[in-house]
Amino acid sequence: MTSIQLDVSAHAIPLLHAAKYPAYSVCGVLLGKVNGSNLHITKAIPFFHHWITLSPMLEVALRQTEIYAHDHKLTIIGWYHANEDKDDTRLSDGTKHVAETIRKQCGHCVVLLINNKVFSQPDEAAFIPHVYTDNQWKVTNQLTIQEAASVKSQELIASSKYKDLHDFDEALEDASLDWLNGFI
Repeated sequence: MTSIQLDVSAHAIPLLHAAKYPAYSVCGVLLGKVNGSNLHITKAIPFFHHWITLSPMLEVALRQTEIYAHDHKLTIIGWYHANEDKDDTRLSDGTKHVAETIRKQCGHCVVLLINNKVFSQPDEAAFIPHVYTDNQWKVTNQLTIQEAASVKSQELIASSKYKDLHDFDEALEDASLDWLNGFI
């Protein structure tokens, strides 16, 4: 069984991304380290709020992220996604396809689906984690979140730090923007 640990930064960035674009689907990649069946997610990089479906831009973003990950001794280990409809807690076909691509290239993948109904409430589970088991994506209860992560994420959202977050979509329009979001 896969064990998943989520650090503060990796917890905050997907939620800030969803807070910045509440009327859109958002997605990004998860980076970290793998130790056997244990995945330690240390960084999330926001990709899109416009181009959610598979596109050449996804390939470019993934390649740029692979270079960043290599330089920082990290591995792409997952994908995060928030659906446009706050009541939708299903993995879309596009999300499954991207996750499957990551799983085939990297040998593992976790998908963190942002639970739009409750992500801004501090005591609720912000993510619905999925792993690939028995030839399908299934919800798992093996997600461990650092104690300070939820509190820090709520502080960042309350202080409107999502305004400072940029995704790859934005960087395509203005190359001066830091879509790797080193500020968190």
